[in-house]
Amino acid sequence: MDAFQFEIARVIAAKAKRQQRVTYQQVGEAVGWAHPTGRGLGPHLEVILHHLKDRGLPPLTTIVVKKGHRHPAEDAMAYIRSALGGINIEAAQQEVFAFDWMTVPELGPTRDHLPEDRGAWLTSFWGFDPAGWGCIGFADEWRRNAYLRSSQPGGLVAIYVTKNKGPSNMRGKVVGVLEVSHEIGHAKNFISGEHWAAKESSPERKGKWLYAIRATRAWRIVPEDWKPVEELFPDAYGNNNAELIGANGVPLSQEETAALRSLDVYEVPVYGQAGQVDPTIQTLESALNPSRAVKPAPSPYWVGETDGPKHLYILKLSGDISVYLGRPAKELEEKAVIKVGFSKSPLARRDQIQSAYPKGTFAWEVFKPSPQPDTPPYANAEIAIVGEDAMKKRLVDEKAESLGGEFFLADDWLVLNVWTAGRVAAEKAQAATESSITQEQPGQVVSTA
Repeated sequence: MDAFQFEIARVIAAKAKRQQRVTYQQVGEAVGWAHPTGRGLGPHLEVILHHLKDRGLPPLTTIVVKKGHRHPAEDAMAYIRSALGGINIEAAQQEVFAFDWMTVPELGPTRDHLPEDRGAWLTSFWGFDPAGWGCIGFADEWRRNAYLRSSQPGGLVAIYVTKNKGPSNMRGKVVGVLEVSHEIGHAKNFISGEHWAAKESSPERKGKWLYAIRATRAWRIVPEDWKPVEELFPDAYGNNNAELIGANGVPLSQEETAALRSLDVYEVPVYGQAGQVDPTIQTLESALNPSRAVKPAPSPYWVGETDGPKHLYILKLSGDISVYLGRPAKELEEKAVIKVGFSKSPLARRDQIQSAYPKGTFAWEVFKPSPQPDTPPYANAEIAIVGEDAMKKRLVDEKAESLGGEFFLADDWLVLNVWTAGRVAAEKAQAATESSITQEQPGQVVSTA
């Protein structure tokens, strides 16, 4: 094994120590692989598997799975069987979980690779707006003290929106995560003046949740990953009533914590916390890795994300664009202000861009894709860039007016034409990529994660 393969093994061993499976994407993101979804890691995993077998160690790579699965994919099982024979994969995984990987010094997990388990809890809010509400609150001091005794600084708190309060599209769904300190205080100290005034003017909320603990970081789950709380956390939600969860918070199991960490998120500001947030769309697991410097934004609307499956998108500005642009209404008939691009989550991209605008009558909406498919159609950013470039080229060729960056003023008919051009170009690029993969040399192990 070379140094890079030992690094991969340490990442997997760190998850095994917590008795959790690990996805190809999590491994890829942790080691800085060219394709963070894990494409191409198969040969390295095979070397690791044979090395561990030769040393008489459990088959560590058997806990590497595709997102949403318990066992390795069939292509991965082929090389596992070639090394280990007809094994019982569930028993092999349990052997990996039961082994003390700290006894293997070069594989012992360290904080340099994956953070130690901070613990994760579940509670409910009436919404999720950390930029104005930077804490979790309790009705009584003893409830707050109970949480402090049972948690540690930097613990994670998953937030679901109550089923009878809050925005209708969020109700009953897990929409965000807070990193919570052990700094206590009156809730007014951790909430913006606007939010505090709104709370205290509401008969339902006045005087509630005053025993607070400061939040230090926050992540919004991408809307495509919003799931009903009973589906994402069946044990924590199913074994406790909603009132208890909202009042005290309840801990998540190891499996539920792993499910939370696998969700795609992007960091958002927290009231009272200075410093730049990292807007990269990535798994929560990756976001919790030791922090790295955030690159300065090349434009006011720049956001990043890790590689992996992508959507193309066209965002459209709703509202009276003649007022927005300061031009005669007749001049702008049958025209639209749009932004073209690609992302893991067009809905998250919309929200990120909208957050750069003051509140008002103008709002961005996802015009395309509509309806949005459940899974991104393009395998990686390289393919999506081909589609994005085709959309921009069509806009330029048809003399749409550039408004800077990826923003254009275009005729309505052209917007639809641009969408078709982008999709056709991306689909051709995807087909070419898939063809090149199938033509690889016989016998080469190819990961399809």
